Amino acid sequence: MDFSARYQTDAEVTFQRLDDATVIVHLGTGRIHHTNLTGSRIWELLAEGRSLADIYNTLLGEFDVPPEQLRRDLESFVQELSSEKMICAREQGA
Repeated sequence: MDFSARYQTDAEVTFQRLDDATVIVHLGTGRIHHTNLTGSRIWELLAEGRSLADIYNTLLGEFDVPPEQLRRDLESFVQELSSEKMICAREQGA
């Protein structure tokens, strides 16, 4: 996975933070995704347009997690959101 990549949320996606969780809803497909605290933080950083490398480094400073586990979890979460059409890669320079 390209960690210099940046993502954007789909125009038909809405979300609501509820304490340590976030509920993400794709209005077009009806897909609903629930996150835990870590997923909520990743979602916030993705929505800010941060690169995966920046998100990774931010999370390393905020959570007590082994670096390789964080990398795998971040890649898996981004791939899952992308396959559910919740996010898509931004064009270079966008």
